[in-house]
Amino acid sequence: MLKVEAVFRSTKLQQVKNELEQIGIVSFSMFKVEISGLSHGHTSGGRPGTFKTSALIPKTKIEIICKDKDVDAITNAISKGAKTGQTGDGIIYACPIAHLTKIKNGKTGEHAV
Repeated sequence: MLKVEAVFRSTKLQQVKNELEQIGIVSFSMFKVEISGLSHGHTSGGRPGTFKTSALIPKTKIEIICKDKDVDAITNAISKGAKTGQTGDGIIYACPIAHLTKIKNGKTGEHAV
């Protein structure tokens, strides 16, 4: 089992959601987050393409727990929905899940996904 996490432009949430629905993923967690750091291409009134230590930039983060075999399809769907081709489109990563229990029925592991 894996947990796929993606951070991307908040304006792309509906497109990402649509792409995930097309592959049968209708359940995920969504969070409004802010990122900071050295941002190439993100300016607030400065010259486009310049480096700027940014203030906090609003983004959206989603988390999806899935079976290992589904990670490529999920990653591709998120990429397709979130991509603008510009700096700041976001990042997707997957982490292994050591243990999972569904509270409703007590199912564990991949049976709970």
